[in-house]
Amino acid sequence: MFDGYQGQRVMIEKMRLRIGAFIWVLSWVPYGLILGLSGFWFTAAWAFEITLGLIGIAIAGSEFSKVVKREGWRGAPSVLWRTLRYGESERMPT
Repeated sequence: MFDGYQGQRVMIEKMRLRIGAFIWVLSWVPYGLILGLSGFWFTAAWAFEITLGLIGIAIAGSEFSKVVKREGWRGAPSVLWRTLRYGESERMPT
């Protein structure tokens, strides 16, 4: 499917997008409410959620910015969705 270094790089970019988006989605889970926390621990869970979101954005952000530069803001969501869902997109940055 992929040849040599170029193929490895494309697969890594796709995985970074998927992993970063997954971690970002996990940041929206209200852990403090689900676990019934209050006080300091609720605040710590909230800080954990924010940290997860920032890590997800950091991981996926650089790859997504390449798509935005290449496709523009209008084309980026469709490329991102195809990459996340199917793992393949002919318009993924190379």
